[in-house]
Amino acid sequence: MEEISKELCKERSEQTRRRLDKHSDTIDALRVCSVKLTEMVEIHNQRLSDHESRLDSLERRPSDIVSKIVDALISAIVATLVCIFL
Repeated sequence: MEEISKELCKERSEQTRRRLDKHSDTIDALRVCSVKLTEMVEIHNQRLSDHESRLDSLERRPSDIVSKIVDALISAIVATLVCIFL
């Protein structure tokens, strides 16, 4: 009985080895695809952070314009008051 189990174990081992050999090209291709996908995700994340910073600057522009207008109005009022009193 022990002889049968060794033979069975050897047969299954060989069968598993054949299956691995049969699919080794596919496994290697999947490994390459995984590396490429990881690189693409990293590039995407870099572009996304760039877009976020650009959007932040665009969203800040209206408040910057409003603050410039307010500053200009205050300067004009102060200049007018100075001119009136002089």
